[in-house]
Amino acid sequence: MFNRFLRLFSPLAPQSLQGICLFCRQATDQALLCHYCAEELPLLDHHCRLCGTPMAGKENICGHCQLQPPVWDFLHILADYQFPLIGLIHQLKYQHRPLPAVLFGKMLAELYPEEEPKPEVILPVPLHWRRQWQRGYNQAQELARPINKYLNIPVDMQLLQRKRATKVQAGLSRVLRQSNLKDAFQIRPHHYQHVALLDDVVTTGATVTALVRLLKESGCQRIDVWAICRTQLHGE
Repeated sequence: MFNRFLRLFSPLAPQSLQGICLFCRQATDQALLCHYCAEELPLLDHHCRLCGTPMAGKENICGHCQLQPPVWDFLHILADYQFPLIGLIHQLKYQHRPLPAVLFGKMLAELYPEEEPKPEVILPVPLHWRRQWQRGYNQAQELARPINKYLNIPVDMQLLQRKRATKVQAGLSRVLRQSNLKDAFQIRPHHYQHVALLDDVVTTGATVTALVRLLKESGCQRIDVWAICRTQLHGE
């Protein structure tokens, strides 16, 4: 799987323009990421398919998730929330720099497990219109564009809507995150059976849990969660 990822960032054709690696900021003849930084990224290897916890052996669901499985059916992430990914995620979310979404979207597409069925549609986690206006874009929608390009999975940006503004989730406890999201979302009629929710970071899982429950109530049979990173989902 990692070799497939490295091939994605193999040298570009001669007519392509030289670029700058988003991590080390050095000139590179590759797309957004130099080969050295690609090899050094702390990507997850074998991990729990539900929460991302690193695992040894052939099991693919950790003991915690066997006892208390999350509401979603599969978690597709690249890494834990750590250096050097944190810096690019902050640029994407707080510094009005959407270019990292192109890199992370490519990575999510290239590293999607071949044994997993592809969802019918990608559903970016919605922002309230006011926050999206302030940021200039929805970072989840920006992530979805390269995924659509490389995996040819449609993106539905209208199905899920955030009907009320909420406090910023960062810094809130698990309990406050859950109460902060009560009745925050609404869904339009649809016929999807297998969907993927796309977000930047899964922290406590409160946001995606609220949306997964809404989707299951609407008739979805399988709901995957895709994100760049996760924090410790079993912590506080």
